[in-house]
Amino acid sequence: MRSPLSVRVGIADPVDPHDIEAGSGATASLLAALEEVVGETVAVNGELPPTVGRLAYLASVIARVRPGDLRDLRGAVRRAHTAAVLGAPTIALRSALVRRRLRAAAPLDGVVQRGSEMVLARSPRVVTYEDSTVVQALASYPWPHLRGLTERDIDRYVGRQRRVYEAAFACCCVSEWVAESIVGSYGIPPERVFVVGLGQVHASEQVADRDWSAPRYLFVGMDFERKNGPAVLRAFAHIRERIADARLDVVGGHPRLDLPGVTGHGRLALGDASDRARMAALYASATAFVMPSLHEPSGTVYIEAGGAGVPSIGTSNGGAATMIGPGGCVVDPLDGDAIVAAMLRLADPDTARQLGALAASHAALFTWRKVAERLIRAMAIPGVDTSGLAAFL
Repeated sequence: MRSPLSVRVGIADPVDPHDIEAGSGATASLLAALEEVVGETVAVNGELPPTVGRLAYLASVIARVRPGDLRDLRGAVRRAHTAAVLGAPTIALRSALVRRRLRAAAPLDGVVQRGSEMVLARSPRVVTYEDSTVVQALASYPWPHLRGLTERDIDRYVGRQRRVYEAAFACCCVSEWVAESIVGSYGIPPERVFVVGLGQVHASEQVADRDWSAPRYLFVGMDFERKNGPAVLRAFAHIRERIADARLDVVGGHPRLDLPGVTGHGRLALGDASDRARMAALYASATAFVMPSLHEPSGTVYIEAGGAGVPSIGTSNGGAATMIGPGGCVVDPLDGDAIVAAMLRLADPDTARQLGALAASHAALFTWRKVAERLIRAMAIPGVDTSGLAAFL
C-alpha cells in the first residue's frame, strides 16, 4: 500500500463526519479511508447548534405561514416542515458555519462535500459526493421529507443544487444513475462528473465452504416498506411452494413474521459488535441477497453481499445496477412475477455459485479506500501524482 499523499483535505457533512450511525456510516467510513490516503484530514461538522437550528427552522416556518393557515396552524406547520429543514435560513447558517470552520482549518488542498446542503467557497477546490439529485428524488419516490413542497420550493432547491455543482471543481457520484442526472438535468459538463462508487461499512468475508444446495435468501432493510419487504415476502411464498427447504432471513424494521421458512431478526445496530457478528453470519449462510427496493439511490448492502460472495437481486429504480454489476440482476420492483423469476433463477445452486463469484470480483472495486482515492484523483491537486490511485468506475 502506497504512502499517504502529502496533502491536507477536509471533509464537510451536514452531520458529524465521525458518527458511524449517521447516513448508514458512509461519511465516517470515508473519513477513515481518507486518513489512509492523504497526510492529514479535517472533519467539518455542519450540524447547527440546537438553539440556532431551532431558530432557523422557526424562521422558515413563520415565513411560510399565511393568514388562511391560521385555521389549521398545526397542519400548516407540518406542511412547512420540509421547506423549513431545507429552507434558506438553515442552509445559509449551515453554509456560513462550514465555511468558517474550513477557513479555521486552512490551508487545505481540497474539500470533499457530502451532499449539496451547503454552499461553499470555490477555494480550496471542492468535489461534491452524491448518491442522488433533487430531480431524481422527486421523480423516483414519494419521499416523506419532500412532501408539501411547492413548485417554487422545488425550483429553489434544484437551482441551489445546480449552483453547488457549477461551483464545484468536480462532481463525484456513487453511481452512473446519478452521473446521468448531473449531466442531463443540471447541465454539468461530463468531463467534470465522475463515478467513484461507495464502500462497505462493515467488510464481509467470503466463505469457502458455503452450502449452495438449498436457497437461503437474505433481505436487509430498515425501511421495510420502501425496501419492498412485503413484495419479497409474497415472492418467497411462491418459492416455498416449489422448493420446500427454501429459507428467508429478514433483517430490519419488519413487522412480526409468522410465515413458513421465514426468520425475522429485527434491527441490527451498526455500532454493536454482537449485531455485526450476527449480520456477518447471515451473509455467510446466504445464497442470494434480495432487496428490490421501490427506490434505492445506491445500496451499500449490495456491495456487502457481493463482498461475502453472495449474488444480489436489486431494483431497477435507482443506482443499484452499479453496485451489483455482473453479480446478480435488477428487476422492476413493482413486477412481482419478475421478482419471483429472479429468485427462482438464483435458487439453482450452480447459477448462484457462479454469480456469487462474479459478485465478489465486482465488490472488490467498491472499498472506501478506493472511493477516497477516486475523490482525490478528481481533485487533481496541482503537483500531486495521482497515477497510482484507483481509476474511476
